[in-house]
Amino acid sequence: MKIINRLFVPVLIFWSLFFFNAEAQMMTMSTLKGHVYSSFNEESRTPIANANISLQSFSMMGDSVLYSATSDSTGAFQIDSVKGGIYTLICSASGYNNLVIREFEVSDFRNSITLILHDTTQVQGGLVSGSVNLEDSMGMGLHAVIEFINLDNTSPNIFATTNMDGHFSVKVPSGQYYATCTVLASDSSIFFQQYYQNASTLADAKVITVNNGQEIEDINFQIPQHAANKHTVTFQGSVQSSLNIPIAGADIKVWASGREDDEDRMLVGSAKSDSNGNYSITFDSVSFSAFIVAAHKDGYRIQFYDTANAFFKAQVLAAVSDTTFSNINFTLSAFDTTVQRYSISGSVTDSAGTGIRGAFVVAFDSANGHTHVGITDSTGNYSIPELPSGTYFVMFHARGYVSQFYMNADKWENATSIALTSSVTGINASLKSESQSTIGGSIIGQIHSDNGTAIAGALITISDSHGQVIGTAVTDANGSYTIQGVPQGSYTITASITQYSSQQTTTSYDPSAGSTTVNNFTMSPSTVTSVETAQPNLPTKFVLQNNYPNPFNPSTIISFEVPFASHVKLDVYNILGQKVAELVNKNLSAGNYQYSFNANNLSSGVYLYRIEANGFTATKKMILTK
Repeated sequence: MKIINRLFVPVLIFWSLFFFNAEAQMMTMSTLKGHVYSSFNEESRTPIANANISLQSFSMMGDSVLYSATSDSTGAFQIDSVKGGIYTLICSASGYNNLVIREFEVSDFRNSITLILHDTTQVQGGLVSGSVNLEDSMGMGLHAVIEFINLDNTSPNIFATTNMDGHFSVKVPSGQYYATCTVLASDSSIFFQQYYQNASTLADAKVITVNNGQEIEDINFQIPQHAANKHTVTFQGSVQSSLNIPIAGADIKVWASGREDDEDRMLVGSAKSDSNGNYSITFDSVSFSAFIVAAHKDGYRIQFYDTANAFFKAQVLAAVSDTTFSNINFTLSAFDTTVQRYSISGSVTDSAGTGIRGAFVVAFDSANGHTHVGITDSTGNYSIPELPSGTYFVMFHARGYVSQFYMNADKWENATSIALTSSVTGINASLKSESQSTIGGSIIGQIHSDNGTAIAGALITISDSHGQVIGTAVTDANGSYTIQGVPQGSYTITASITQYSSQQTTTSYDPSAGSTTVNNFTMSPSTVTSVETAQPNLPTKFVLQNNYPNPFNPSTIISFEVPFASHVKLDVYNILGQKVAELVNKNLSAGNYQYSFNANNLSSGVYLYRIEANGFTATKKMILTK
């Protein structure tokens, strides 16, 4: 599974890869077969005869057709004796827009496909044209794939390929689109991708509106001259305290943010500041292009560049050529030792029990949503110090693994919270590896609140129809996320972050509809601000406690006791008997539980909260005063 936060979405590779002999990777022989139709509606699909289906080795220097076939009167085609491997599949027919499937794998497990083309005579839209050029090369045109990604998924995406001069022209149905340019290596793998107007992130991408009969020109892309070269990157700066005193011995860590050999946000190096607080880190011959940097020392709060308190809020530094980043400076704030604070600690391991190095552990304060971050060491251990007392939710995030809330939850409402009144240890996570698909489509999107504010740090989980998690991501400072390598199929996407009600939506990926699907979320503040907190002393009977405080504004704690494993429902009603919030509706083990009810969206008045569990029912009254 490739997961990207789309700084330069790119895989950056050796220039020599352009001349790589793709046949060296093709070991087995397969038969590729399928059909070509002109409609996505299965009941009204029309076969397309004489469509050309080709498997190509595609690169910025041109393309080479390795295998091809023509569909018959039923739309069927078959290509025999195909060497297993990765290709660019292009399907074309007179009167239809081309279909391009990047990184198309042919193997014994993937040897059939249904292809859908779009009849240009039936398309109500406009003509869009532009070019792709190599930057600073006197306008040298490049061979590239352009994809127009439909924002609301109401129609399939549209593809175009550039000619020998780097130009393209394609008819696009009316609607709103993101436009992306993809340049491929000779083995048909992606090595560079960007949005229109050289945007490297989804948040910066310009939306193109296409109207019927409109002609849109100059949709142009500039590819960096050295994008395919390995390069040297240096980070230099200083670390000081908030009193402007140099900090010696601070740990400076650098993660790669982007794609490189299926690695994302991997910890690639570290250094310590010298006696003057200065540091320098150099990476030679790297192929990744985007980085985040953090500084930390015991007694001080961790800081990500630039002045961010969490990795998902960090400024990403991009380098597609030899680059020196100077003045990557940090000012660390010392902990206030006069205030009683506590810590949360534990370990993060894989399914084999091996510690995961460089994983991020985030503690969300349920009262205010404030974030506190820890980073695992070489053995997978972590500690988040100096936490105020309160109730916390902990999220674990590591590249290549299924990110989750504690314990094993894909959304915070199902998580086990931690009531912190003293330091807590043993808050551990065993993370499952994600599906290691190296091909497939992308699911992208942005998350905003009701008032339009981007939401950073939300956990995005994509599960297939069997409930298997195939990918996770955490939204960046712009509220954007991207998950790549999504196989064909139907999926459920869950978006979750404390202080907001988690949301789910369904989507699907079909290569004939385009390689990218957009799924955005608008999230509303939650009425539930903390979930189960199991206590060590087990109760002997069901009990519903009085809420505290009461009266309250805007939140109050509701506590109850469960003597043995039971299905528990806890709901809140207004004085008319209308349910205004569902706090619990699931199986709970024996224990003492506390839930925080946030009535920020409700008006002043009397409310009732009711519990049902194993035949036990109880109702109590609480008063909201604003």
